[in-house]
Amino acid sequence: GVQTCALPIFGGVGYGVGPVIGGYLTQVSWRWCFIINIPLGLIALVLVHFVLRPELLGPQEIKRVDGVTDVNVEQTFKARVLTIDYGGQILFLFGLGLLVLALTWAGSSYAWNSVQILAPLIIGVALLAAFLVWEYLMLPGNFLSRRSPTRKAMLPFKLLIARNVSILMYISFLTGMAMYAVFYFVDLYFALVHGKDSGESGLNLLYYLPGLAAGSYLAMFICNVWPMQTFGILF
Repeated sequence: GVQTCALPIFGGVGYGVGPVIGGYLTQVSWRWCFIINIPLGLIALVLVHFVLRPELLGPQEIKRVDGVTDVNVEQTFKARVLTIDYGGQILFLFGLGLLVLALTWAGSSYAWNSVQILAPLIIGVALLAAFLVWEYLMLPGNFLSRRSPTRKAMLPFKLLIARNVSILMYISFLTGMAMYAVFYFVDLYFALVHGKDSGESGLNLLYYLPGLAAGSYLAMFICNVWPMQTFGILF
């Protein structure tokens, strides 16, 4: 219950406060939008070490993904490193990165039908499709799983085809696009039409926080109190 309430609340606060902080940072220097991640990351590492120390576990025993237990599995450092799905991570990162790059440049820096947009767009989609195939081949019994039976998939394919997970990913994708579009274009509206600086434009986005809070609370009420389910159209 606490986690269910905390996630929408922190998400709403992030959407409201983030543009304000980012706006004032860009007034100093746009580079601060990237540099600020370094001290925050260091603080997070320190907090995780001390706050979650009792729950942190050491190296775990390496097991085969197909469940076979009568085979001796090496527990060396090299064997542990090889459990990481490097192929899946490379395909996903480069594929998604090229896709985001193409969608960011399209219509602003280059025309949609230019080679600068079509090339990363097509290659990005092809790499993401290859990522799905790669994760499928890592299912127990498939080709990559037989070649490396201790390697853990970056994103298990069974998770991708699970009904509830697919619905959740679909909803998150749509709401993320909607929220990004609203905050992005409303911020531009205040900056370009009203002539406000980036900090003031971010402050005006705080008016959306009450609506986000009400919507988050309503969603939690519907799921946890009455009628204790989501709308029928989702099922």
